[in-house]
Formats: sequence, structure tokens, C-alpha cells
Amino acid sequence: MTIKRQLSIVLILPVATACGLVEQVSNGRPFASAPSKSSSASPFQKRVVTVAEAKKILLSWHRAEREAMRQGGTDWSAAEAGLVAEIHRAEVLLDRIQGEKPEVTQDPIIKPRFFIPRAGAGTPWFMADYTHKGNYKRIQVIFARTPAGWRVTAESVRNGKLPTPARDRDGYAIAVAPDDKSRLTISPRQLAQAHARLVATGGDDRRAKRLIAQNIFTWYAGFRKQEQDRLPSKWDLRRNTRAAPEVYALRTTTGSAMVWYGLTEEDTYAARPGARAMTFKDGMADDLSKGKSFRELAVYKRGSQYLSVIPKSPGQTLIYFGRYGYMSITGA
Repeated sequence: MTIKRQLSIVLILPVATACGLVEQVSNGRPFASAPSKSSSASPFQKRVVTVAEAKKILLSWHRAEREAMRQGGTDWSAAEAGLVAEIHRAEVLLDRIQGEKPEVTQDPIIKPRFFIPRAGAGTPWFMADYTHKGNYKRIQVIFARTPAGWRVTAESVRNGKLPTPARDRDGYAIAVAPDDKSRLTISPRQLAQAHARLVATGGDDRRAKRLIAQNIFTWYAGFRKQEQDRLPSKWDLRRNTRAAPEVYALRTTTGSAMVWYGLTEEDTYAARPGARAMTFKDGMADDLSKGKSFRELAVYKRGSQYLSVIPKSPGQTLIYFGRYGYMSITGA
């Protein structure tokens, strides 16, 4: 991710107790998590990659990221896939519109750690956790195998401490399947769907509010409500907010689950007869639309990715990281 955006979305939070833990790919080929019962699988079953292979994949990706930025930052397909690539393109575009110079760090990767599930059903994936020389943050990247090779499909950054992913007796990371809610308050996919409802309703969905603890990353839902409240007279707004199909989750040593997931948003503004022209007022949308006025229709596309931790039942999920991409505003 670009350095500027990375710094703007990191939250420092301590690890809490189990009752309050703090802590897509759009091509139609979901990268599903491996089954959660990894520890009971045959010990002769292999990892999706070896640690040595994972390290090579990580370093190759870092080189591809730097090369993509050197080429202009408009094509991340050699390094990333799906929603994360779309968000990265959007970040670079918005940086340039706002007069900023987007960049990725040139510092070498150091102290990598790898959490690699057993090979099993679904598309192979693993998580790498690392830092850069001279940097105190640690970055987590999810690699999934795509038709083009291994690509990053989710990212997160942390300042403070996160739960530690658990390993089974053979040293494999323990993946939690998207629909597995055993010993958890909700399944990883249910979390993504609840978060989508929270955003779509401007924070008004009661069940989602019970499931997800409020913090700096839930302000976005409230911002969406403000958009609805500021809707000009004789304009209608239709929201289409969905959880991306790709969900990745790892069991932790405390029994919670670290979950990486994304949301896609498409808001359609339609004018009724007699409506005045509409312009977008908030900073990001105003910059993205370049101050254009819309008289009939406007379509605003956004995307976001998160790292959240689902606690052992009972308890609320807490969002640790959010990354937002303001994709496009089109219309007439």
C-alpha cells in the first residue's frame, strides 16, 4: 500500500480479554479459507507452501510492488489481485488528484514470520507478517494462489500487539473456514455481512451494532448516515453495499479468530423531476468528482478492507484495521 494511506489508517489498541478483544477478489473466483479442523488432518498432509517458498513469494511480491509504482501505480496485477489491487489504484489516483506523491517503501523487508495452513479444500493461501528496516510497525499480507501466480489479496498494518495465530501440533497455522462459527460469537463470513449491514444502514442495524464494538473504524458507518441526511431535495439514493466473497481467518492462541475481509459499495443517486444539480461536498468525493455537477444520475463506487478479531463466545468483534479506496464517481 502507499505510505501516505498506510499511516492514515493505523490504530494503536491493546489486546483485551476474550469478552472484548481488540484486536475480494472481483474476478469471480473466491479465495476460500481452508477447513478449520486442520489439526485433525493427516500429519502427512503438506503445507500449501514451504517456509522457504513463502519467503521467496514475499520478496518477489515486494519487488513487484516497487516496480508497479515505478511504472505509474495504475497496474498492480503483477503483485496484487482483486479488491486490494482496486483500492491501491484508487489510492494512487486520489493522491495525484490531491497533489501528493504516492510511493511505496524502498526499505528491505526484515523479520518475516509465516503462518501457513495445511493444504486442503479451496484455493491455497497463507499469511506473512513482517516489518521494514527502521520501521516499528508490522504488516500482515495474505497471499492466495491465482491463475497468474501468488498474489496479495488482503493487507493490514499494526502498531500495537495483535493476538498470536495458533499452530497445531505439527506446526501448521489453523485456518478457520468462512462459515465456521465453532467456539466463536459469529462466523467470519457473518462478520463481513454484519459489517456490510452496519455501513449500508449508517450504523442503524441493531444486530450488527451488538456484534461489532464501536471504535475509530466504525465512524465510517456514521459518515454514511450523514450522506443520507445531506441528500439534496428531490434526489433518491440507492445503496448497494456487499461483503466481498473472499474471507481469510486464522485461529489464535486464545481461541479467537483473526479475520481479513472486504466490502464493496456502489451508491446510485437519481434525480426526480425538478431536482437541482447535485455536487459532492466531502473532501474525498469532491476531489474525485473534480467538482462536477450532476443533474440526472451519479454513481459513487468505493471499497474497503479490514482486519477484525472475533472473540470466543460471548463478546463483541473489534475492528483493528481499515483501508479505504474511493474508486470512482461517474454520471451526468
